[in-house]
Amino acid sequence: MDFIRMQAPVVALEHLRVIDGTGGMPTSDQTILISGDKIEAIGGSASVAIPPDAGRVNLSGYTAIPGLVGMHDHLFYVTGSVNAEYLAHDMPLSFPRLFLAEGVTTIRTTGSYEPYTDLEIEKAIDSGRMAGPKLDVTGPYFVDAEMGQIQIHGLRGPEDARRTVNYWAAEGATSFKVYAYITRAELAAVVETAHEHGLTVAGHLCSIGFSEAAEFGIDCLEHGLIVDTEFVRGKKPEICPESNWPGTLELEVSGKEIQTTIDTLIQHHVAITSTLAIYESFLVSWSGAPQRALDSLSENSVKAYQEYRLPKSTRGLRP
Repeated sequence: MDFIRMQAPVVALEHLRVIDGTGGMPTSDQTILISGDKIEAIGGSASVAIPPDAGRVNLSGYTAIPGLVGMHDHLFYVTGSVNAEYLAHDMPLSFPRLFLAEGVTTIRTTGSYEPYTDLEIEKAIDSGRMAGPKLDVTGPYFVDAEMGQIQIHGLRGPEDARRTVNYWAAEGATSFKVYAYITRAELAAVVETAHEHGLTVAGHLCSIGFSEAAEFGIDCLEHGLIVDTEFVRGKKPEICPESNWPGTLELEVSGKEIQTTIDTLIQHHVAITSTLAIYESFLVSWSGAPQRALDSLSENSVKAYQEYRLPKSTRGLRP
């Protein structure tokens, strides 16, 4: 494989600091011995027996960690707008490599604007033609036609939802994501049809609250309770409120409302993906991206980032 730096049957990564993920303290001056695609040994550099023909890499000053699993990731970035709607662009070459560079070895794409591109990326990685993490490719966003986003197929009812699930399941998608504006009938159709294929459904919802989504059999809900609209005053069935932020924030986590929702999610075995890193960027105290990260961005991307960092009162945040 051209993207593997050292072509050797056995490779010794020497003099590393190792964090093994068990909660124990990091250990210094460690050597990791890799044979083929398996780790054969990890131990003090003075104690690991290195074969004479092994490739050796001195990694003093570096740290090895277990591969991270990204539970909510995308292979696209968002830029500009048309009629106030986002435009999304897949990054099939750089994004898979960037995930690996950050130590992420498995990702779930959790919604796609270009599902065929994502599936082709998965095939290229699995066949060894491209460097990247192992992919769980989520199909296209499932959203009611009312949303009107130009790059997303708007569902025209439950039968359309079933047809779309069947199509992308046959194409190789291994999970699905319902998004924001969706009717109860469409959600029920997506969940039922996906489960018939043995596949899972995640959701970032606003027209339907978490407890109701759990009753429909959804498998996972994204972004944590902060986006759960069931607590928004005046919430109407199947309608997204103007803003879902105040609903949960006004409640105590230990209070009856939140605890009842949590109990419902547990009873229905619904997982929650918190995406805490997203919410960190909303905090006034957050220092923002380091300069070296900004230096890697295009001029337009830096401007978009700086605009995003303005106080919420001066920019139009989507819920």
